[in-house]
Amino acid sequence: MSGVRKPKDDAEKLRARIAIAHGKGKSLADFIEDILKEKPEKEFVEAVRNRIELAHEQEETIDIINLIKEMSDIQNQWA
Repeated sequence: MSGVRKPKDDAEKLRARIAIAHGKGKSLADFIEDILKEKPEKEFVEAVRNRIELAHEQEETIDIINLIKEMSDIQNQWA
């Protein structure tokens, strides 16, 4: 599972920030593009970001890869 959750503690949060500062992070749009093999629209990226933020607020872990694929499938059904 490729889970998304908030850091367990301040030390984990600091390690994540250090990794990002050293160029080990990537944008959400790039991450989505890696999964879907196509550049996502801005609205799609924002929808995924909103779902991640909701999970964070509810202290819920989500499978980000599955979430992105499901959201893409739904979007394609409505197209």
